[in-house]
Amino acid sequence: MKRIILTLILSTLFLVLSAQDVDRDRRIMERVMADSDRYSYASASHDTLEVAVNNAVALLASQIVTDVRVQTKSETHSVTGNDNVEERLFYDQVAETFTNVRLKDYHTLVVAKPDRKSSNYTAFVYIEKESIAQIYAEIEAEEQEARLAKAKKIGEDVNFYYNEGCKAVKDVRIGDALKYWYWAYALSIGTNATIGNEPAARFLETKIDQLLGNIQLSAISCEKVKINDLQEKYNVILNIQYKDDASAFHKVTNLDYEYNDGYTQQKGARVRDGIGTLELQYELDEVRFYCVYKYDENETPADVYNIVKTKGTKKFASATKMVKISNEAKKVKDVVVNQGDVELPVTYSTEEKGISTVAVLSESKQKLLLSQMESIENAIRNKNYASVQSLFTKEGYDSFLKLVRRGNATIVGKPQYKFMNFGRLTLCRSITMQFRFRNNKQFIENVTFRFNADNLVESLAFTLSDVAESDILQKGDWNRDSRLTLMTFLEDYQTAYALGRDKYLESIFSDNALIIVGNKLESRVLADGVRLVEHVRYDTLSKKQYIDRLRRHFATKEYINLNFTETDFQRASNNKEMYGIRVRQEYFSSNYGDVGYLFLLVDLRNELPIIHVRAWQNDKLPLESLIELNDFY
Repeated sequence: MKRIILTLILSTLFLVLSAQDVDRDRRIMERVMADSDRYSYASASHDTLEVAVNNAVALLASQIVTDVRVQTKSETHSVTGNDNVEERLFYDQVAETFTNVRLKDYHTLVVAKPDRKSSNYTAFVYIEKESIAQIYAEIEAEEQEARLAKAKKIGEDVNFYYNEGCKAVKDVRIGDALKYWYWAYALSIGTNATIGNEPAARFLETKIDQLLGNIQLSAISCEKVKINDLQEKYNVILNIQYKDDASAFHKVTNLDYEYNDGYTQQKGARVRDGIGTLELQYELDEVRFYCVYKYDENETPADVYNIVKTKGTKKFASATKMVKISNEAKKVKDVVVNQGDVELPVTYSTEEKGISTVAVLSESKQKLLLSQMESIENAIRNKNYASVQSLFTKEGYDSFLKLVRRGNATIVGKPQYKFMNFGRLTLCRSITMQFRFRNNKQFIENVTFRFNADNLVESLAFTLSDVAESDILQKGDWNRDSRLTLMTFLEDYQTAYALGRDKYLESIFSDNALIIVGNKLESRVLADGVRLVEHVRYDTLSKKQYIDRLRRHFATKEYINLNFTETDFQRASNNKEMYGIRVRQEYFSSNYGDVGYLFLLVDLRNELPIIHVRAWQNDKLPLESLIELNDFY
């Protein structure tokens, strides 16, 4: 009985003390509310005390954001860039930070507890406005630091793309130079970025204008082509050159363009070694030609693309050019479009021997192969491929059909055939062809035909660009066969993707090859609201995984086009026939595109080149930081 009485006394005492605590907190609350100049406060109710407190804190943060908004209306300012005005209040920058931050130095009161009338707790939270000012100052400092970091990164990106554009100008990759400089320009608008001591935006406007102004166009032929009994079209071949600071002219490559065909705006085939083409609906004396410098999402980094979409940028009048088609160009004539190829020396030295002479084709063999190439040329022009089947091996003819049919190939101009012996093969360089796919995607490529000892074409390949070819052939301290082997290997490699030659690719990778692939993951919002920003994912694959993946790509893509530029080579110091090859690879397919750097570690000691390492890395990395041959040997 005494224990029961003691329990009742303690319970009553607890309730009295609890009521006294609530009364005390209520009195403090009333004093806080009466001194609103000094305090900010909020309250919330819930059936658990923890949730009530959390809700009250959230309401307090929301009120602070509102107060900041009212207090900082006078801080409105504008940032202007080429007719694009962005207005904002400073509170917008801190609102999210304030809402998400866990407020410190706030005080909690419990002003109501569950009783007979209610099952909820009521929490009251308050904070001195001096503490708010301190938090506000901290956030402002963080925002300022973030702005400075962003400005620094933009400045670095602007200079990176500018320098990449300068490298492209040196290689006469004018399309790449325009693309890089335009990216730098778009990033720099409305910023304090500089190049040297010059404001970047103004400096790049001048550079882009000069670059566009130095592109020279001339129509070298205009051929009437019969479509059917009712309609004709006119095919124009353009000579596209770039005039450098010394007033020397160079063949432009990698330039994209559009033109008016007499009815509508059309996309042209990407310029290859100074050659472009137009297809006109009727005979014109003048054609409006537009150099492309703004690229679609597939060929633009996500951060740059989003800026290009939202920022107003200057339209460069110098990108538009009028191409006159003279009466001379309209005269029927054979036009040679691939003159001036880099020639190999007729002698070379080896360590074992002194000077050896390269075997020269006999006159009779050269006449025979020339006759065969002219027959193949006519078959392509007339789309009568079966008429020359006897001039190919079975594998060679299969590749020929796949190349010309899948790409709806046409011949550009009049080929100027060049023959050279290479081991058991005779190389014929080259026919310039234009390939067309759906969505008006077009490419111009020079095609090499390889004849075996029986004078049959056993393989075809896209030749390297003039720049890439020159990079190899200028290695004067390497023997001739090594240079030709590297050149034909790279040609075979890039062509294998166009022809879907999975068995060939399988044969040139060692069984334990290190294969690193990169995939550009697009920015997108998932169903649960999570935002994925574009980035590159790298995967290491086994040879089987890589070949299986290639087979799936070959089966599902209408076309794959590889183009190698900016080549760099390194020979292993401990083995003269082990080579590190770095190329700037442009990869375009019917549903995906990227540009990056490909590293290949190639072993030339056997009859077939063997790849021990294949690694792809993002275009953003400087060339010096790519994987080096010494990383492996």
